[in-house]
Amino acid sequence: MHMNSTTIQRFIRLAQVTLIFVYLVIIAGSVVRATGSGMGCPDWPKCFGHWVPPTDVSQLPENYRDIYAGEHHAVAEFNALNTWVEYGNRLFGAVLGLLIFIQFILSFKFRKADKRIFTLSFIEFILIGFQGWLGAKVVSSNLAPVKITTHMVVALIILAIAISIIQRAKKLNGELRENSVDPLVKKLSIAVLAFTIVQIMLGTQVREEVDVLLKNFDAVFRGEVVDHLGIAFKIHRTFSLALMAVNGWLIIKILKSNATDILKNKGKLLAATLICAFAAGVILGYFALPPAFQPIHFLLACIAFGLQYVIILRVWKRG
Repeated sequence: MHMNSTTIQRFIRLAQVTLIFVYLVIIAGSVVRATGSGMGCPDWPKCFGHWVPPTDVSQLPENYRDIYAGEHHAVAEFNALNTWVEYGNRLFGAVLGLLIFIQFILSFKFRKADKRIFTLSFIEFILIGFQGWLGAKVVSSNLAPVKITTHMVVALIILAIAISIIQRAKKLNGELRENSVDPLVKKLSIAVLAFTIVQIMLGTQVREEVDVLLKNFDAVFRGEVVDHLGIAFKIHRTFSLALMAVNGWLIIKILKSNATDILKNKGKLLAATLICAFAAGVILGYFALPPAFQPIHFLLACIAFGLQYVIILRVWKRG
């Protein structure tokens, strides 16, 4: 079934804005974690019982810590920065949820032209609802590490779906051209994505260990945290070299192939992203885990994941 090109282009623009907000939510969540703002709002969906959180402790009742204390969980002293960082994270999430809902409604038009666009939009809509529910559970569990990690994994799945929707809509609109690449490039594209997923999982485990150490020994000992990390950190650090090597191999093969300029540019962007992510990781490991570099490192890893996934969709595209 032929669809109006203008309709498809508008849908693509909406999907691209949605993808941008997926990344904004990821970076916002990472900033929340880096600043220790996860319990800045001890209740959900409201914050200290309000839709717009307080800016000063004087706006709260004297016994607010008792009011919002969960089972066996004490509420920390009010901190306006932590509260508004967490609130900002929730606002980005709410906007993303609205965008995904609008995208799902508009995807009904694609049921005959490309049913997968509708199916993916529906799955994304369900997942963002699950992500919101999981966010509430993260708060109620007082930031249980397993729930935080699950929250992050779901975010990556949503990211992959958002990218898939854009690529399928572009294909439907005739914007994608066939890429002539060595079959090895296809195999390498799968390998690098798998390596990146493993590396992100390792990094998440390292982050959980860091959180536990900082919580138990206070931030004054931040410079000693790396020395007390376990085997996951050593594997994560060493595995980064293998990750860089296999990505470099893939990028070189793409640049030497007869692929489109768009695919080659994706390869160059992937190389720049990985170099920056590696540099951020080195700074974290050797300069006492500066908080500002934690969200940067994670965001770059997620951007690399997205670029690798786009490359997979491009090189495995069927004519």
